[in-house]
Amino acid sequence: MEANLLIAAFVVEILIMLGAPVALWLFLRRRYGAAWGLMAVGALTFVLSQVVHIPLNWGLGLIGGGRGVALWPLPAVAAVAGLSAGLCEEVARYLVLRLWRKEARSWSQGLAFGAGHGGIESILLGFSVLSGFITMLILQRLGPENLGLSGELLEQTRQQMAAYWAIPWYLPLLGGLERVFAITLHLAWTLLVLQAVVRRNLLWLALAVLAHALVDGLAVGLMQSGVSLPVIEGVVFLLALGALGVILALRPHGAGAGGPDVS
Repeated sequence: MEANLLIAAFVVEILIMLGAPVALWLFLRRRYGAAWGLMAVGALTFVLSQVVHIPLNWGLGLIGGGRGVALWPLPAVAAVAGLSAGLCEEVARYLVLRLWRKEARSWSQGLAFGAGHGGIESILLGFSVLSGFITMLILQRLGPENLGLSGELLEQTRQQMAAYWAIPWYLPLLGGLERVFAITLHLAWTLLVLQAVVRRNLLWLALAVLAHALVDGLAVGLMQSGVSLPVIEGVVFLLALGALGVILALRPHGAGAGGPDVS
């Protein structure tokens, strides 16, 4: 019974991670005439930001462990991890909006760009979860000993399988909800960056970087402190509510909320 609940929870998580971004894109397209091209550019911006972000984290020691920043006190590790994400992603957003998509200046266009950025992250993570889920289903059905595994590799596989199927059934559901929260945060951060472009005031960019750093750094700090995942997701939920407030606060009244979108 518990295994069936866990399987169902993983299915729901995957559907949320893959379906929520698509649903948001379709909504923005229908409600505001959001351009597919602008959402695609937002998605590309996320991918390009990771070309810098991932090597940077490796160089800092945040990936690989046992060296560099990873040896610092936890508050410093969390702060550096947060700033690394904030700088890479928000500066990438700023450069693309400032130098490339110069015609994307309305609130709805900011939402479209942010939906592409946050949406592709959710989809990529969703495919990662899907891949792991399918692998574990195959291993469970066939048995690792029937796949030619032996010795230490066989034992490691068995341990990984035991750990995977021992996950509480509600945790995958929280993972799916986290993606919804994260996309909301990405929408707000994009609108802050757009303010920096429109107003020609880099303080808005700094605010976006710090807001992003706060969320990511807080999540890293809480996780490494041993705080339970439900509590962490509760904190992220509250931060996402704040992000929703930012989105609504930056929405102009009247015709300014839309503006001509571009393809």
